[in-house]
Amino acid sequence: MQIKDENDKLFYEIDWEFVEKMAQRMKLNKNKYSPYNWKNGENIEGIKQAVTRHFIEIQKGSYSDEQELGHWIALGCNAMIAVYQLSHKELV
Repeated sequence: MQIKDENDKLFYEIDWEFVEKMAQRMKLNKNKYSPYNWKNGENIEGIKQAVTRHFIEIQKGSYSDEQELGHWIALGCNAMIAVYQLSHKELV
């Protein structure tokens, strides 16, 4: 019997509830932005400023905004957007 080598396989230790909260966060802004607009290569400086604003609120002890723990969730969303755009530099 051959044993399958799984050492090189990704193991997804992901908090799917957090992913769902990020999707809910993005849904809050559907009236402002078109679907998948975050892939369009926006100004990375604007994203860094958004990260800074949410980080400052967290540092002040304010974790929630219109969403419970919203500043943390916004950081996750902004990090996803920044990583995507920086990984696809032809957009930025």
